[in-house]
Amino acid sequence: MVMLITALLISGGASALLIAEWSDAVRVVQVNERASDVRDGVSVALAGDPAMVAHNTSSKTITLYFLNTGSYDLDASNYEVLIDGAAPSSSTESVLPSGTEWNPGDLLEIVLTENTWTYADGEDISVFFVGVSERVNGNTHSATTSAEVRLNAFS
Repeated sequence: MVMLITALLISGGASALLIAEWSDAVRVVQVNERASDVRDGVSVALAGDPAMVAHNTSSKTITLYFLNTGSYDLDASNYEVLIDGAAPSSSTESVLPSGTEWNPGDLLEIVLTENTWTYADGEDISVFFVGVSERVNGNTHSATTSAEVRLNAFS
């Protein structure tokens, strides 16, 4: 009888522990699913005509436009653009039309400057962009896009 009572107490304690651990595991899965749903709503795309990207040969600038194609705001100042795998020496950005908040459907105009560029009119370059979302449910998520574009050089 003592053995039976002891066995019941031990199994009752073990089941309470297992239920608590199961509850924690379910909570982690729910948090990850919510983060995954948000991650699917964060995206960006190159906007404009990829065969007519503005390249000012005098000021050594290339102007690119990126469209927020997701469901959440993107950070307009926390991004990286690579041209042919290299980061330009400087960049300036502005959000169109609002000027500050990069909301879904808005454009981010980025003017890249690099004094060593010797690109000619009609030359193809590789563009890679990575940016991050504003904080959503306590998380930030990355958005990337890449494309090959043709430069429309002018001075």
